[in-house]
Amino acid sequence: MTISIIKIPFDKCIVEKDRRGAALAPDAIQNELNNFFQFEKLKKNVKFHTVKELSDFEKMHKEVETTAAGEYKKGNLVVGLGGDHSVSYGLMKAFAKTHKSCGLIYLDAHLDCQDDFLPPTHEDILRAVVKEKLFSEIIIIGARNFTEKEKNFADKNKIQFGKEIDYKKIMSLCEKCENIYVSLDIDAIDPAFAPGTGWPEPLGIFPQQLVTLLEFLKATLKVRGLDIVEVSPPKDVNNITSRLAARVLLELIK
Repeated sequence: MTISIIKIPFDKCIVEKDRRGAALAPDAIQNELNNFFQFEKLKKNVKFHTVKELSDFEKMHKEVETTAAGEYKKGNLVVGLGGDHSVSYGLMKAFAKTHKSCGLIYLDAHLDCQDDFLPPTHEDILRAVVKEKLFSEIIIIGARNFTEKEKNFADKNKIQFGKEIDYKKIMSLCEKCENIYVSLDIDAIDPAFAPGTGWPEPLGIFPQQLVTLLEFLKATLKVRGLDIVEVSPPKDVNNITSRLAARVLLELIK
């Protein structure tokens, strides 16, 4: 299977400019990926694309969606590398348009269900995805900092969420859905292991827990698309966050 990696160096949806830096992540993650010996034999099956539109939000989302949809139609596994979490919007729309019976595994320290912004930002992307009914089942893993309003929105829309990995709920989603999309905001991971992000939150999941989860999901043969977002190289320590993101990607595609 061909693996299409779409690099989306966009972080303008992060309003607080001092928290930006995720636009530098796609190149940083690719560089770290090339440093793994195991990636050498996979290179022939991997294609990299880079989104060009970075000034206009809506045009960027559309380019991402069009590029991803084209790769899905070829039967490829699509991986998006952000960028802030807003870039997942176009990726998820493409996934939903080219697959049926879709489930979403959303790993994030936050619920991302703030009040609507147009176009969707990294603070309300999940609200937009829910409103457009792109997925029939959604589980949020790693959530540990959110508003009461966000919680109410999630409850109202029957979105299951929690701080821990609940395999019973995940197995239920896998049984109900034919195609699964995985979205990883690196802040789902404890900042002791992934300090390079704009919104670090303590008490996150551990890397090995994440890898075990991904191995479980991979074994279902239902994961068709994924993204890794919110890695911020300027805030990193010795590139450990970029390297972790690259390792997670390697574990999924090897």
